[in-house]
Amino acid sequence: MSLFAIHKKGQGSYSRIVVGIALGLLALFASISLYNVLIGLPNISENARVPLVDIELTWGLICSVALFVFLGYLICILVAGFKTGLRPIDEGGKKAVEFLVETQNELQKVSWPTRYELVGSTIVVIISVVIIGFFILGVDWVVSFFMEYIGVL
Repeated sequence: MSLFAIHKKGQGSYSRIVVGIALGLLALFASISLYNVLIGLPNISENARVPLVDIELTWGLICSVALFVFLGYLICILVAGFKTGLRPIDEGGKKAVEFLVETQNELQKVSWPTRYELVGSTIVVIISVVIIGFFILGVDWVVSFFMEYIGVL
């Protein structure tokens, strides 16, 4: 089996895609944060620039790109189940993929509410929150009045 074979191909695609995108965004933000921390590091050489985007090649840029590539590979292991050749990591990747596949299977079994049920439930929740808010306001007012009367406040 090759290193880039996908474990349980075709199963749990939607959950894998959503988790992959979310983890990819986190990896991107982590790499940008690392670059911002290491922005003061010196250039590799005086005229070293990245060809297509024409920015200076610094050690901070290299470290942040390396972190992004490393995190991207970890995401591929956890979301797609790519093989690494290291048994503990491969088993962890398989477990993560199994979890995502089972999550999507369970979500397909859920009985989702109709629009009418959803609107009705939302109205009940909003009314309940308003009533409880007025109740807490009243209790707070009574306790504050009592505390001021006895001289604590």
